[in-house]
Amino acid sequence: MADRRLELGRYEARLLLWLLEESGHRPDVPVRTAAFGLEQNKPALGVSAVISALADRGLVDVHQWPEHVPADTSLRPEGHERALRLERERRDPGARQAYAEDAVLRWAFEHRGDDALLLRDFFVADHVFFHGDALRADEVLAAARSLQTLGMLDLLDAGVTGDVVTGQVKLTERGLDCGHEGRGLAAFLSRERDRAPAGVTIGRVEGDVTVINNSTVTVAGRLADELADRGPALGLGEERLRLLLRDADDMRRAAEEGRPGRLRALFDRVRHELGSAPDTTGRQILLETAGRLGSMLG
Repeated sequence: MADRRLELGRYEARLLLWLLEESGHRPDVPVRTAAFGLEQNKPALGVSAVISALADRGLVDVHQWPEHVPADTSLRPEGHERALRLERERRDPGARQAYAEDAVLRWAFEHRGDDALLLRDFFVADHVFFHGDALRADEVLAAARSLQTLGMLDLLDAGVTGDVVTGQVKLTERGLDCGHEGRGLAAFLSRERDRAPAGVTIGRVEGDVTVINNSTVTVAGRLADELADRGPALGLGEERLRLLLRDADDMRRAAEEGRPGRLRALFDRVRHELGSAPDTTGRQILLETAGRLGSMLG
């Protein structure tokens, strides 16, 4: 899959965030790192290796004192900025979901020769860590189901039994193509959209009245169906999701009944709600379909 060398390892991300907290969110403040090793159950030699890796990236400065092992460390301005971004993304449902989708797909691609790939095994792979924080079971299940909807994975019997995630996954031909391309899910989907034929657009008639033909009805119905499938993974609250799905159904009916004014008003509401949702791969796909419908409505 995509080149991951720019990503921080699990302990690199954890140490960077730990330094941010211990320094009081200030760069250039040396911090004793022995406590980090105790918290992570990691020996001094291991902590020193993590510090060296961050220093090689230009993110920290190392302050050597004979009595301080591992060495004191401070965030450089670049490391401070990176830590703030990691902290922000860790709390962002959209960023977590986008990572989870890429991580599950990457893990499945790496094990593409296995006959039965158990989803529970993902939780013992390094891919489960997002900026050093383990993904939750519901996040991994949502990612796997989204990949199934996208046609990247076959997914059987997925769910949670007790504290164990169940289900089997297998890459589809489309998932294999994405993996071999090596640029990640979002780039693969973007390339597919760019390569796809342009959507049909509907012109105007006298009085600037929008014509609703079969193509418009089809795309409005497709958007409603995609919202029903992907809506739960958008990161909206329960009430916002309920209203969005209701508007999507009403939009479908307005298209089928040939009510352009009603269709336009409902479409504008749906597009506005999508625009305010967290940025996930599913949201990007929905916005693409919404954009196609918008071009038809003029």
